[in-house]
Amino acid sequence: MISLKYLLVLSAALVTLACSSMGSTPLGNDSAVTETTSKQLAGDVPLPPGAVIKQQDSLVMGSGNTWMGRLSLTVSGEPQSVFAYFRDGLPGAGWTLTSSSFSKLSLLTFTKAERVATVQMQGANFGSNEVLITVAPAVKPASSRP
Repeated sequence: MISLKYLLVLSAALVTLACSSMGSTPLGNDSAVTETTSKQLAGDVPLPPGAVIKQQDSLVMGSGNTWMGRLSLTVSGEPQSVFAYFRDGLPGAGWTLTSSSFSKLSLLTFTKAERVATVQMQGANFGSNEVLITVAPAVKPASSRP
């Protein structure tokens, strides 16, 4: 029970620290992605020009090339083009594509060093796409026992 309380306090502290690391990016309002915003929030994950970050649905811990968390975006364009942007753009930023599936709900999975990124996208109304990018630490496989 004590370790659960300890974990909750640590989690709350990390969330507080993560929110304070978002710098001068306004909270609570959706914002169009600029080059500065993209580098500050997404670092080594390229974001499409004209994408809009849905800040109320995003949680970014850290910044630059070591950030972890979730970015929620609205991206205009044909679903195939948006899918191709991420499929072809992330490898150019050093990510390795490990799996992909294009359908009504598309999913791309990438790895880079000690991190894993998933890009989930779904077509929405009026030619827009809802995109959810999640970056997390890679899970190290348990060593096999003889």
